[in-house]
Amino acid sequence: MFFSFIFASAISGIMDKRHFLIAAMCLMTLAGCSQKTELPENPEDKEEYRDSQGNSWIYNALLMRWALMPSAMNGLTSTHYYYPQSGSWTDANGAKVDPPSKVKMASTSSARSKSSGHVFGTTPRPSGVHA
Repeated sequence: MFFSFIFASAISGIMDKRHFLIAAMCLMTLAGCSQKTELPENPEDKEEYRDSQGNSWIYNALLMRWALMPSAMNGLTSTHYYYPQSGSWTDANGAKVDPPSKVKMASTSSARSKSSGHVFGTTPRPSGVHA
């Protein structure tokens, strides 16, 4: 609704250039806030990744974790580690911590609920051997 109003107003000439630019900047800001980091599914050891928020990540295959490098973008002063299998975070000392507030993570396939394997509308097959 809001988008159609801006578009219609811009076309009809009701909105001057200044108002249109302000509305466009607001929309760009909202779009930037909604971007979430989605790390690669099957990373290689020591694979480096830069997300849409400008954060640098390095994967450690042995420990199955991503290292989030500190930067002005994320407000961290030390490396934090993200474990995709559990969705948990630790700081550089290994203590469990909350996810950094400036890093928005998308849900990963391992964090999503798993299907029971049943198909809607079918009944499960009985287990065991019947004669």
